[in-house]
Amino acid sequence: MPKSNGIPLLGESFRQALLIRALPPLGEFPSAERDEVLARARETPFDLIEWIGVLAGVVFVTWLLRFEAAQVSAYPLPILYFAQFVTAAPLLLLLVGPFYWRCTLRGLEEEIGRRRQTDPSRKRS
Repeated sequence: MPKSNGIPLLGESFRQALLIRALPPLGEFPSAERDEVLARARETPFDLIEWIGVLAGVVFVTWLLRFEAAQVSAYPLPILYFAQFVTAAPLLLLLVGPFYWRCTLRGLEEEIGRRRQTDPSRKRS
């Protein structure tokens, strides 16, 4: 999506403010570079703790939302699957989301470290 050179939209400024609140290290980058830096930070591979957390969260939500035999015979499968999806989405966000957030924060710290290596005049605030 092309960037607008005019007055930023209210939605974009709200998004930027929300990102800075959720990911404070992102504030160290100029606003023009934030999307690119955030994309690189999201490409950071998970570490062992994050992998275990994501897998445990998915397994727990899967176990929690299993079907009983009475449910399968009482309701059509598409309705059960839809209800399961609607219930699983917020549960996964709550249980697995923090591990994605942690990984992104780690990626941002790595980006800050790379930036400081290329420009040693920058100091930690």
